[in-house]
Amino acid sequence: MISFTGYGNIPFPWRITKYGRKPSMSVFRGCIAVWRIAGWLITAGLVLHGPGMPPGCAAGESDKQVVHLYFADAKRPVLIAEPRTMANPGEPTAFSRQLVLELINGSARGNLPTIPQETRLRSFFLLGDGTAVVDFSAHLLENHPGGCRLEQMTLFSIVNSLILNVSEVDQVKILIDGAEVQTLTGHLPLDFPLTADMLLTR
Repeated sequence: MISFTGYGNIPFPWRITKYGRKPSMSVFRGCIAVWRIAGWLITAGLVLHGPGMPPGCAAGESDKQVVHLYFADAKRPVLIAEPRTMANPGEPTAFSRQLVLELINGSARGNLPTIPQETRLRSFFLLGDGTAVVDFSAHLLENHPGGCRLEQMTLFSIVNSLILNVSEVDQVKILIDGAEVQTLTGHLPLDFPLTADMLLTR
């Protein structure tokens, strides 16, 4: 891999003179050859990328990925997988955070929201064991309508959307205002992380 960090790394002929001797023509010709090869590689898009990164995958570029976000069906008490194309920055924490924000923003196809209004994502981080820790504002609890089925749909819309779209996420821990809660509305315990539940989805 060829990379340039500045002119100081280029072997100009006058950088290798010693004790006043002039450089030989072979050295000069070699330098010209280096410049020509470097110019060709830059033009071809083969340099200035990170190690092991092919052309077109320079830092800052994102790949598009079709994900499935889980919202409530308008007619039945089940979760519906709603496809959506999103930019994947290649970093699982950033991508997971964006998935949760998309859930909060709601459906683009007429499905019902599962996260109460005014709920904010306070923080998100991913542990080494595959646990995604999602910290919501208190609105998730305070503005929730309650009921066993609705509680399940809220929680598993979050859990399924993360686990089924991000391979690095194996389980999800829910926090409210930075603290653990025993339950959201009194039905499903939140003492431990949750795993995906496909029984609620159609």
